[in-house]
Amino acid sequence: MSDITFADVVHQSVSLSKSDPAENLILTLIDTRWFQRLRDISQTANTRLVYMFSEHSRFGHCLGVAYLAKLALGKLSKHFPEDVAAYRPAILVAALLHDIGHLAPGSHTAFKTWFPGQPDSHEELAEIVITQDPEISTILREFDPSLAGTVLRILEESDEVPPWTWQIISGGGWNVDRGNWSTVDSVLAGVSYGKYNIPALVDSILITKDKQLALMENRLDAMLHFMVSRHAMYRQIYQHRVLLAADMLNKAVVQRARDLGSKLEFADDVMRLALAANTVQDLTLDMMFEMREAWWRYHMARWSRSHDPILRDLSDRILHRRLFKTVRVIDPNSRGHMMEDATKALESLKMDPRYYLHDITTADVHSGDSKQSMLVQLDNGQVVTLSEADSLIRSMAANSVQSRRSWLAMPAEAKNLIIKR
Repeated sequence: MSDITFADVVHQSVSLSKSDPAENLILTLIDTRWFQRLRDISQTANTRLVYMFSEHSRFGHCLGVAYLAKLALGKLSKHFPEDVAAYRPAILVAALLHDIGHLAPGSHTAFKTWFPGQPDSHEELAEIVITQDPEISTILREFDPSLAGTVLRILEESDEVPPWTWQIISGGGWNVDRGNWSTVDSVLAGVSYGKYNIPALVDSILITKDKQLALMENRLDAMLHFMVSRHAMYRQIYQHRVLLAADMLNKAVVQRARDLGSKLEFADDVMRLALAANTVQDLTLDMMFEMREAWWRYHMARWSRSHDPILRDLSDRILHRRLFKTVRVIDPNSRGHMMEDATKALESLKMDPRYYLHDITTADVHSGDSKQSMLVQLDNGQVVTLSEADSLIRSMAANSVQSRRSWLAMPAEAKNLIIKR
């Protein structure tokens, strides 16, 4: 059998061919220990606490991104064969391994948990895995001694590779990463927000004369549909107030465990090293490999029986969905007074605000697009940005900052006290 087929919730099935050297390379990488580890890294973290079937992992997402990259490259190769031939293996590998550095708990949630206030650095960790894991680095070197370097340059969005090679994975507007999670996460949450016309966008991309990825003007409707879908996924799922409040519980647990220091009753060697880490640079390859969901939840189970009442309560809340409640901050000028009222309510309940009161603000969904917008090739050959090409897209990007929302997260007991006052 030359094809290996995987069942898929979006495409029904995705296939990779053993007879195609680049696709066979992807199949080989899928069988590595680090890629198989992604089965135990949650794709959407605490989303499962609201959408009960959102239990899927980074494994399926990364495989889906590689498959969507295969489809997109197949279309591009018909009109830009030399460009695609030079970079196809590296793009497929970068698409497959782009999230291999994610950690528990919950991928993006992990960075809020371990390194609050610091940037999400999973791309940096992915590069460490690709260069330092002997299994992956050997596979890439045996295929082509220069392949790993090209993959890293694509993931780094380096000027040393043509822009289209990384824009297809991480550029503004539509890319194969967003193109996968938007639909997969939507299907597995049991909602329709993230569905869009995949073939229409895959069929309509091209490479401009200066090697940028662009969309043909006649498919702006499909792009608008995708952007609305993506916006809805953030608004209704990724930035759901209950999920954001649940993320604060993870953060509070780690903060309490760190504050306990030597008094912490249980932590394996990896957990003690993780608690001691100040930045991602403090993480070793071996530590990262062990930081998976089963490891995290085992510590939550142990800590839910801790003699420390704060660690015990916070961990139990995570395990048994006793989540923080939220209070909407309508007027930013009132935030200070609201924090004071919440602090007083918590103190009257003998709850330390350091662990039980959190300020949450949603991020700008389209901030990345303003830095590197996807290009559009008009019917007359002119190349413009998405915002220049379509007034609705321009309006969506302009209003994104104004649509940010803020809440205070706290236990239900404290929220009830505030409401009664």
